[in-house]
Amino acid sequence: MTKRFPKKIQQAIDRGDLIPREEIWRGYSQKKREAIEERVRYLKAAMELRRVRKQMHLSQEQLAKKMSVKREFISRIESGRQNVTIDTLYRIAEVTGKQFRLSFR
Repeated sequence: MTKRFPKKIQQAIDRGDLIPREEIWRGYSQKKREAIEERVRYLKAAMELRRVRKQMHLSQEQLAKKMSVKREFISRIESGRQNVTIDTLYRIAEVTGKQFRLSFR
């Protein structure tokens, strides 16, 4: 089932038009925008973890085994459903031989 957007946005999507972020953003309440921003934080971590894992040619199962966790834990992180702690990020870096850096911009 395809998720439907407000009619104006769905029509633009169907035409293949680019829609300015601000136009879409205005259509959401402040509460909904905050919920979206919170979800984005987890998805950024998820995308980076998946990128590193694939770059290292590791399956979710292999990474989970190296971390002594269940594969489902890795799956939840990569889908953005799992709250990722700094400790978990450091553990991922350690088992993959990467360096974890946190920065504020």
